[in-house]
Amino acid sequence: MTDYVPLYVDGKRDKARRYVNPSTGKIISRRKYIKITEGVSPESKAYARYLAGKAPKGITAIKYERRLKRKAEKERKQKRKEEPKSKTIKEKWGWKEPPIKPRGYYQLQGRYRVRNAKTGESTTVTGYSTVTSTKRRGVELQILREQAINHAKAQLYGYEWVLVAIEHEVWLKW
Repeated sequence: MTDYVPLYVDGKRDKARRYVNPSTGKIISRRKYIKITEGVSPESKAYARYLAGKAPKGITAIKYERRLKRKAEKERKQKRKEEPKSKTIKEKWGWKEPPIKPRGYYQLQGRYRVRNAKTGESTTVTGYSTVTSTKRRGVELQILREQAINHAKAQLYGYEWVLVAIEHEVWLKW
């Protein structure tokens, strides 16, 4: 562990009570010094004193409790996201519905049959292209089709998937 000493400015202790490393000249805050030497933050120390009954519930303890509540709430939300949800038929098959009022953008959606070159397994997946301002034709359509196929393959595990057939393609109007 590096040794830090209190910082003095013009012979007086620094107002912010910072510390300095004499060999490198690196200055750190009092908070960081406490975290390095004691392994805990000043806020958690104050909260521990409050819980032990050694100090009244101050602003620091109140703010620390709020932070703990937000953290616990965030973890609960994260757990809820990870839980499997019951899917409707449209979600299960991957069909998206455009919004009620179209915005004038188009997106190619396709169902593609792909086969795994290693295992021989075959499956059908849905893929989407990027959004464009108009329906595209020719070379631009081929580019959007390639995007949709790559999107569909990306949903599957591994890189060995090969396109076998295009089952269905439609333009979604957004």
